[in-house]
Amino acid sequence: MTAQATLTLAALAFALLVTSGALNARRGIGRWSLVPWDYVMMLSALALIALAAHAAVLWRDGGFG
Repeated sequence: MTAQATLTLAALAFALLVTSGALNARRGIGRWSLVPWDYVMMLSALALIALAAHAAVLWRDGGFG
């Protein structure tokens, strides 16, 4: 995976983490309350950690330059 793809997916995972955090705070209001936002937050946080590790490997191997 390229550096640009890694950074794009990391930005998407971060946006999903922030969005699911905001929607988790509004639990019980509307039809979107049926989605288990805490699990979405955990999965997006794990994806963000994995993508940060992948970015570190790319940085070490010179993939950003």
